[in-house]
Amino acid sequence: MAAPFALPFRRSRNCKRLPASCCHFLNHYNIALDVEVAPSTYVDTISRIQDKFALAIVLVDLLDFPCSIWPGMQNILGAKRPVFLVGNKVDLLPRDSNIYLQHIKDSLQREFIKHGGGDGLNIKNVSLISAKTGYGIEELITQLHKTWAYKGDVYLVGCTNVGKSSLFNILLNSDYCRPEASDLVRKATTCPWPGTTLKLLRFPILRPSSDRVYQRFQRLVSERSEKAAMEKERRAVARETGSAAAAQPVAPVGRTFDRRESVNDAFAMAGGSRPITTLNDRHKDYKEARWVYDTPGVMQPDQISPLLTAEELVKLQPATMIRPRAFRLRPQMSILLGGLARLDLLEITSPRKHFDWLKVFVFASEHLPIMIADTEAAESVYKRYVGSPFLGVPFSSEDLEARLRRWPGLQCKDGDFVLASEGRNEGTRLNCDITLSSAGWMGFLLPGNSECRLRAWTPQAAGIYRREPALIPLADRLVGKHIRYSLAYNTTKPFVYKK
Repeated sequence: MAAPFALPFRRSRNCKRLPASCCHFLNHYNIALDVEVAPSTYVDTISRIQDKFALAIVLVDLLDFPCSIWPGMQNILGAKRPVFLVGNKVDLLPRDSNIYLQHIKDSLQREFIKHGGGDGLNIKNVSLISAKTGYGIEELITQLHKTWAYKGDVYLVGCTNVGKSSLFNILLNSDYCRPEASDLVRKATTCPWPGTTLKLLRFPILRPSSDRVYQRFQRLVSERSEKAAMEKERRAVARETGSAAAAQPVAPVGRTFDRRESVNDAFAMAGGSRPITTLNDRHKDYKEARWVYDTPGVMQPDQISPLLTAEELVKLQPATMIRPRAFRLRPQMSILLGGLARLDLLEITSPRKHFDWLKVFVFASEHLPIMIADTEAAESVYKRYVGSPFLGVPFSSEDLEARLRRWPGLQCKDGDFVLASEGRNEGTRLNCDITLSSAGWMGFLLPGNSECRLRAWTPQAAGIYRREPALIPLADRLVGKHIRYSLAYNTTKPFVYKK
């Protein structure tokens, strides 16, 4: 078995209380087995900050929201708690316009308020980042310095697999962490298996004095021209080759203060002191320090991750920017997204003569195959091909029969979705999205004055929501022409869209 993850995981004191098999996989394969924080434990853990003057950075997976938003977040954090709302994995979302980032921010904040506890949350900032490519991290640090400065501790909060540990590791090696502590704080575990943060990891924040803020500003300005040149080259490669990897926004995260140099700080290690190999947070130099905490994740009830194996979770995560796949769906036809979701078009009404189809856009990992079948036969088709390469997930490289016996199949959501299109949106913007738990989502484009009825299926009918407006509203720009005598459309370059 090869280790698919780069970051090492060192044995911690918690390993003494875990099963031997769990510790073995943590140490050798960087995968945590059967380690999951129960919802009650999660609430107790996060509720510790209710009586503290602390900032909460709430992370949300942009590929899986609102399913990665913990319901009732306001009740846990409190109405007065300052909150930074951060959407992760923005590098995987396709660009459909020049202002697509602002639209994503607005959608994220709208859904967070709707599903996270209402308008009472004290949201100070909304940021979009990629903990994988570094995009948006420097801007996030700048906003933290500007808004929060050194007022109190900071907690990274969010559901399982939204990227808390990845962000923790990036901040640990950035200007937000005291330089001498970067090599001493154990890195957080990052892997696709849910629940791998076993305890509250933390690192000391570097106090953003006026002098340090200015030095950091000088560094960012000096790097601006180089980053602009890299961005220009990246766009040129993306336009020329159509490479999805080249289309992803990238921004290296630098450091203004070398960890090997002495930092002039009232709380820093004194010059000439003996070298240390571990961080003693009880030392007098850290008595007044502010800390960043990486809290354990929790499985949101709408996530289907607990039903999947580590191999299946890897297939579920897009490796590069999503290329939307478009199809024409006619009444009484169903579209299957791997073995994880199904959507039925029950009926459609339109004033246009001979118009009897709906344009459906699928946003999901390219490793999830798509199959279209008659609705009447969809269940039998699913039973026939589930576990096979035609549906991809679920699968098993060892005992497929045992895997399928544990698989719950698909259940439909109570109540159908009725979509209607007004004339002003005809042929331009998607009407809405329907989220399909952690598998992805589908967007729909109806002609003016049309109406249709849809039915959605996922395992245990989890994570099915209507999201308006659509997250990628101009997705029609990102697909090619209709393939003659087919239900599908050509895919096109992910970075260059039709105007």
